[in-house]
Amino acid sequence: MAVTRLADDLWLMPGLVNVYIIATQDGLAVLDTGFPGRCDKILGAVHAIGKTPADVRHILLSHCHPDHIGSAAALQAATGATVWAHPLDAPMIEAGTTMRQPMCPSPGLRNAILARLLRNRVTRVEPTKVDRFLHDGESVPFAPDMTAIHIPGHCSGQLAFLWQRHGGVLFAADACANRRGLKLPVGVEDPDLTLASLARLAALEFDKLCVMHGKPIMRGGSDLLRRTVFDTFKPSAKG
Repeated sequence: MAVTRLADDLWLMPGLVNVYIIATQDGLAVLDTGFPGRCDKILGAVHAIGKTPADVRHILLSHCHPDHIGSAAALQAATGATVWAHPLDAPMIEAGTTMRQPMCPSPGLRNAILARLLRNRVTRVEPTKVDRFLHDGESVPFAPDMTAIHIPGHCSGQLAFLWQRHGGVLFAADACANRRGLKLPVGVEDPDLTLASLARLAALEFDKLCVMHGKPIMRGGSDLLRRTVFDTFKPSAKG
């Protein structure tokens, strides 16, 4: 299984949706799980870094969309890991319903086309029990130097995570994607909230920007995000 070591305690399993594996003081944490059917690939990545399913102690879900939680139930069953999510998205995750409302496309023809295609993709997945809630500003007990940041807009209960290691690592969820440069997500629930959340992230300091769609940015992440936000993403943008 393809897995890339980004740091001595951080690995990337790339795909249509990236999965990150993080070594913590309480075993491994897996950040997002991709579409349904990826559990075996995630476990293969765990084996590739010299660990076992029993080492996976935590599953962090950034938000309730199917490309992020699709394999969470299977991974929870295979590992016994504790599942963490924001309380706004927990009912969706536990019901296996992944879309709260129709999403409007971000500006651009490509986004309009992709948003229409995605409406026909998976909208129900296997339900996953959420064991613990994470609120804005809370640190996870198994990684006290990692803070949850509530960033609604793309999804009401979306969480980013700022890890105070390696010069700062921001796991940006779907606040932005790296597709030939930083871009807005394909679709959003609320365009204005999306831009406000992105501006909030851009005010933070971090070196590495770990996106869920596209390649992570391994140097100068906060500077690049600030330039992108203020030069490209305008507060008046609408879907």
